[in-house]
Amino acid sequence: MLADKRVAYGLIAVGLILVLLSVLIDPIRGNDVYMATSQIIVLIVGVVVAVAGAYLVFMRRPPVE
Repeated sequence: MLADKRVAYGLIAVGLILVLLSVLIDPIRGNDVYMATSQIIVLIVGVVVAVAGAYLVFMRRPPVE
């Protein structure tokens, strides 16, 4: 299942959406930029998910048959 590149690209997309959402949620709501603890956690999770997807796309190669 993880050999399918669609899953890896989906992980990258979800990770980037989480990162953008955690950084931009305050300006979207009209508040000053303030990173709360929950936003920092979502930011870290988003980066980890995006890096895991990038690893699956670019670094992991299918086994040679």
